[in-house]
Amino acid sequence: MVYTAPACQQCTATKRKLTELGVAFVEVDLNDPANAAARDHLINDLGYAAAPVVEVDGDEHWTGYRPDRLKALAS
Repeated sequence: MVYTAPACQQCTATKRKLTELGVAFVEVDLNDPANAAARDHLINDLGYAAAPVVEVDGDEHWTGYRPDRLKALAS
């Protein structure tokens, strides 16, 4: 899951890198009112206040553009 916000450069870079690496992902737009529960989850449960947030299988998660971690997902 990749949680994003419009006009976020790191979000764009993260999505682009995942696509280049052939890693399938689901994007969740945090500005969409329908995704309020996802926003609450990131803030209240995971403690993040900035996008992008990448969450893998509910166990692993991070914020920001992290090409090292994105490459690890591809292997």
